[in-house]
Amino acid sequence: MEEGKEIPREVQEKLLMLQQLQNEAETIQKRIFEMEVVESELDKTIETLEYFDGLENGVDALMNLGAGVFAYVDVKESKKMLVDVGAGVVIEREVREVVDILKKRKEKVEKGKDQYVQLLERIYSQAQEIQKEIAEISKSQK
Repeated sequence: MEEGKEIPREVQEKLLMLQQLQNEAETIQKRIFEMEVVESELDKTIETLEYFDGLENGVDALMNLGAGVFAYVDVKESKKMLVDVGAGVVIEREVREVVDILKKRKEKVEKGKDQYVQLLERIYSQAQEIQKEIAEISKSQK
């Protein structure tokens, strides 16, 4: 476009739509990242629980107290764990049961993440269409 020429109103509207789509995409990308972090945490916990399940006796371990402080602990009971099942309710379960609970949680996280990925793909597709429309409008203005 020539300098000093005003941007057509239709192009301005489409640019605004592109900006909104970009903001939505960024929000969804952050959510996908958060879900990947949760998935990773669940994987590590499942791996640790499977290790505990294979032990015959207790085990010495480090317990994270927070703020980078750890304590040495003796885990005497490695076959039963306490698990939060929601709404602040904690129950005791065999390690195998806890692993199953966590695997189900992971499946839910994966499904949610997949839905966000599909939504992100639709947003990218919409953005490409809008960019094509802007290009066509710009060509017709010349």
